[in-house]
Amino acid sequence: MLLGERVLVNIKNPFYKKSLSGYCSVIKPSTFSLVLAASFLSGCGDGGGANVVNSSSSSVASTVSSNAASDSSANAASEAMGLSCDLASDFSWVSSGPLILPQSADHVSIKDPTIVFYDNKYHVFATVFDISRKGWGSVYLNFNDFSNAGSATQISLEDKPTGNAVAPQVFFFRPHNKWYLIYQWGAKYSTNTDISNPDTWTTPQPLLANGLNIGLDYWVICDEANCHLFFSGDDGNLYRSKTPIDNFPNFSGYEIVMSDEVGKLFEASNVYKVEGKDLYLLLVEAYGPRYFRSWTATSLDGPWTPLADSQSAPFAGEANVSFEGEKWTRDISHGEMIRSGYDETLTINPCNMQFLYQGVDPNSNVTYTDLPYRLGLIKQKKK
Repeated sequence: MLLGERVLVNIKNPFYKKSLSGYCSVIKPSTFSLVLAASFLSGCGDGGGANVVNSSSSSVASTVSSNAASDSSANAASEAMGLSCDLASDFSWVSSGPLILPQSADHVSIKDPTIVFYDNKYHVFATVFDISRKGWGSVYLNFNDFSNAGSATQISLEDKPTGNAVAPQVFFFRPHNKWYLIYQWGAKYSTNTDISNPDTWTTPQPLLANGLNIGLDYWVICDEANCHLFFSGDDGNLYRSKTPIDNFPNFSGYEIVMSDEVGKLFEASNVYKVEGKDLYLLLVEAYGPRYFRSWTATSLDGPWTPLADSQSAPFAGEANVSFEGEKWTRDISHGEMIRSGYDETLTINPCNMQFLYQGVDPNSNVTYTDLPYRLGLIKQKKK
């Protein structure tokens, strides 16, 4: 199967291994003892690898049952196995080839993906450019494994209640027991109780009052008390609005989080909670070719400390991404991390970093709207 052999079964978000030297994989506790797991993971350590902190198989037996392992998330499985992972300070990735291409003859590209793993399926919403009507649109697809991603049916949202949900973000908001889809133009949202049914999304509602006319790429993340709306303006600023979690999804006004040259602080911001840590990870896309810079903070209010934030040493970019086969893109552009859950906390597992991104043939010489973007997956290489 593409990108490796699955070794963790049915714990919300499966992880993959390609080689012992290449990747860390979480092993189902009911299948292997922790002693064997410690041996398997011995090559994963510094720089974001997994460290086994308790190698007692009796401890596993007393804390983890087979049923609990089957029903838990990857986060719970990692904790039960005694795994502790630190976020890396420098990164190296390997990319697949293009996994998801536009299916409709009218769609020249597929880009800006958001992805969650829920009910044993990956659910992806993405932007497309429709050459028949010369406008941006969006599609929804789902699949149970990345080896099936390319053949998954892409359902256009143009005639669905959301309409053209451009640059989308999806998550489950637990206080409302609903899925939220965040998108543009203008900050909007729709809700649904069934993520797999494009027909049951609500019609667009405004997300941000007194916002920025040039705002785009809206991104929501919540902590215990507040929800935070990050967005860009293609003007060298990263913006944020904030509202109490009980008031979500009603945002009003905004502030500037940070500023830089336009090319160094462009768009496509992502913010995540790092699993098991009092730490948040912020990503913002830069260009020339496109790459991601990163910062960390202990609070969503900041301050944000640079992590891997240069073109020569980025979070992800041409400088630190190799390819399984032919190099098909120089750009590591707008995308989303594979999360360890699917709720509003946007939690990621630093043991198993993967990022679904948009890339494009570097030889393409067309206008921006006609660029043939495709979606690929990068996986962090362990040192």
